[in-house]
Amino acid sequence: MNLSKTLFSGKDIDEALEKASLYYNVNPELIHYTVITTDNSLFSPLAGEVTIRIDSIGKSRKGKKPDGAQEVEKILNDWFKKAGFSVTASFSRIKDGIEFEIKGDDEDLFLDENGALLDSFQHLLNKALGRNGGSKPVILECRNFRGNRIKELREMARKAAEKVKSLGKPYIFSPMNPAERRQIHITLKDDKHVATESLGNGFLKKIKVYLKKRR
Repeated sequence: MNLSKTLFSGKDIDEALEKASLYYNVNPELIHYTVITTDNSLFSPLAGEVTIRIDSIGKSRKGKKPDGAQEVEKILNDWFKKAGFSVTASFSRIKDGIEFEIKGDDEDLFLDENGALLDSFQHLLNKALGRNGGSKPVILECRNFRGNRIKELREMARKAAEKVKSLGKPYIFSPMNPAERRQIHITLKDDKHVATESLGNGFLKKIKVYLKKRR
């Protein structure tokens, strides 16, 4: 296919990819792309605007393992076996990161307590692999937990903002991990009336939503 336009931007990769798929009228899974620029103004390389370059449009990207995916599968599955968990990890797709799906009889254990075990393995794995800001993180998913959680967090952010505007008092969320905090920041970053701020130190931090000062 002749690529008359190759650069597409959005608030995240999904939005940029959606624009590209609408422009070329193809399924997003057929689009091969590279992230070339991101706005680093908010806490994460993917927190601001993202620009992708369309490399080609052809066979589905789904199921094609990137470099290192097999190694990650082996590490995870060795960990699960040694820990006695009846689950396996397999490469799923490349989205905001390199995503692996957790499946098996013990899925419920990974989803208990708001996905605490899923988050723990994800955090340990990225530490073990030495991921940094310039490389794609590994994301562990199970039963679309993270996709549903993102929708929930965004709705929570909007409700908190409305509460702050209505009462004029700050709203403070319970401690969240970095990925969850990022969703709150992203959702409210363009709001003209409220701002967000992370509170505390360490992996888990609270987020304060408060009214912006009038100029």
